[in-house]
Amino acid sequence: MLEFPGRGLTLPGGVGEAGEHLTTYTSGERKSIAGGFFDGLATFWRKRWLLRYFIQRQVTRSYKRSYLGISWILLSPLVWVFFLTLIFSDAVGIRVRIVDDHPNLNFGLYLYCGLLPFLAFSEAMNKGMNSIRSSSGLVQKVIFPLELLPFTNAMASMVDKFFGAGALVIAVVLSGMSLHWTALLLPAVIALQVLFILGLTYFMSVFGTYLPDLGEIMRPVIRGMFFLTPIIWTPDRLPESIRWVVDYNPLAYLVNAYREILLFGNPPGGLATLYFTLFSVALFVAGFAFFNRVKWGFADRL
Repeated sequence: MLEFPGRGLTLPGGVGEAGEHLTTYTSGERKSIAGGFFDGLATFWRKRWLLRYFIQRQVTRSYKRSYLGISWILLSPLVWVFFLTLIFSDAVGIRVRIVDDHPNLNFGLYLYCGLLPFLAFSEAMNKGMNSIRSSSGLVQKVIFPLELLPFTNAMASMVDKFFGAGALVIAVVLSGMSLHWTALLLPAVIALQVLFILGLTYFMSVFGTYLPDLGEIMRPVIRGMFFLTPIIWTPDRLPESIRWVVDYNPLAYLVNAYREILLFGNPPGGLATLYFTLFSVALFVAGFAFFNRVKWGFADRL
């Protein structure tokens, strides 16, 4: 079956499992916010075969023409973290940056811990804004579960960052540092990060579809977030009067969690983790519900 979301049309043919029937809702038959939310969640299970295909395609297409293929998904972050570690080391004699209270810590590792969550954030914003427009053919011509598009973009991006975290763990071990038991908490932090990224992606996919100029607006915002997040500076340097820059910045929590878990051997703050968990869950629920509420008008905006 092929469907046209929001137009109440169904055509025979279709791509997918034999005998599958996808339900179409016209504008007069839209479900409630809660109904649309849970129906959207159920779609992930019903279309898991299609979801796997899209994520695999997103992840592998960048490496399709290279000799080493998908191996670059780990080799690329390994090369990056290697050069960052080398540049900010005593070996080349240009160790110009040190971390407050940790004079022996390699600043390259400290920097990479901050770059990983920020890159996931920036990719979620950029890919989220274009997730619907870049698939206009599917949106306009095929009955398709649209909630899969932002999800695919977000998860494909997080696969890269997952291997980036693996490269960071390898670099910590190879640099001679002790790998603390707190490294076991990293998957939990990444799971919270996934919820945060998904919520952002769903919101940005809606705004990017209805506001074509959003990309130009968000470009300087994303750059500004880089400098407002303690990536190249330490939170201790902030005066109390502007401490809110870190306290109310969800990216600051992720950056600090990566560093505490992998570099310093401390679990992230309990209260901060609770706040970030509640915020991430709320962001995902709100973003996903909002997306499912307005997705019926996407085809008319492209």
